[in-house]
Amino acid sequence: MTFAEKLQRLRKQNGLSQEQLAEKLNVSRQAVSKWEMGTIPDMENMVKLGRYFDCSLDYLMKDEVDDDNDQDTNNHNTDKKNSNGSIIERCISTTCILIGGIFVLLMPLFAKWYQAFEFRNYHECFTNSADYIFRFPLACILIIAVLLLGAGTVFLYHSIRKH
Repeated sequence: MTFAEKLQRLRKQNGLSQEQLAEKLNVSRQAVSKWEMGTIPDMENMVKLGRYFDCSLDYLMKDEVDDDNDQDTNNHNTDKKNSNGSIIERCISTTCILIGGIFVLLMPLFAKWYQAFEFRNYHECFTNSADYIFRFPLACILIIAVLLLGAGTVFLYHSIRKH
């Protein structure tokens, strides 16, 4: 595969017109057209192409590079995209687990506050503040905490298992 064929293929794989690629590289559309017709760009533009398409100059310049190396370049780009998605998934999962864990750890404190609230407003309360954890407002917080912990754990498991 020649440089011109590789350039055209990379451009089309990224859904770019010649004009759009020219804008990204700060060259004219005619320059991109000439490159796709067989003219080799200068070193500065070759480096820009390599950086933009995230491929080596060796890949772009060697005509005898076979489809295996072409596949490696495509796999590298795909792995990079999947890696970013995996990082985001893991961050979201970890955040869910942390928030759920914080809620669960703070449940005794919430129960104590609720006990003080009832005593202040109604002049009576349960002697054990833990009895409030399963009453309406705190039960909702507990359910949310458990759901966050569960969802975060499941998403983290799937994210790790995918890779």
